[in-house]
Amino acid sequence: MYKMNTNKGFTLIELLIVVAIISMTMGIGLPSFQSIIASTRLTSATNAMVSALQSARFEAIKQHNVVIVRRTNSDWQNGWFLFVDLSGNTTQEVATEPTLTTFDSISSTITIKSTYTNYVSYDGSGRANTGGHFTFCSGTDYRSVIIAATGRIRTTTITSCI
Repeated sequence: MYKMNTNKGFTLIELLIVVAIISMTMGIGLPSFQSIIASTRLTSATNAMVSALQSARFEAIKQHNVVIVRRTNSDWQNGWFLFVDLSGNTTQEVATEPTLTTFDSISSTITIKSTYTNYVSYDGSGRANTGGHFTFCSGTDYRSVIIAATGRIRTTTITSCI
């Protein structure tokens, strides 16, 4: 009587072929996956700024007072925070002007360029102190958050880091 081979498993050749296929797939897919991660980080940072600006504008209208989005420390990349400017001096008086919201620093792979040196403010009617923009740059991917003097906020993809 003939007995079938009941050994189960892979041969060395089969294992080497599978490893080679996985290596080629990773070699092709990994660079594009890294660009997707970078693009997602850039979109996330841009959306955080839009969220802060919209929150400041809505809060200014709701409270009929000036609300400021101010950078943390020396650079916008270190994060930003919102507060109601009751004193009218554009700087936060911690005892009387509590922080409404804070936004953490962004990825070190992203740079922010802005026409706003230290802050953006919205008055009680929702108008910005001045029109301007924030540009978020990561490699060859760029996004811009544009603020009209009327307070309207829009985002766009741009071709260079301005």
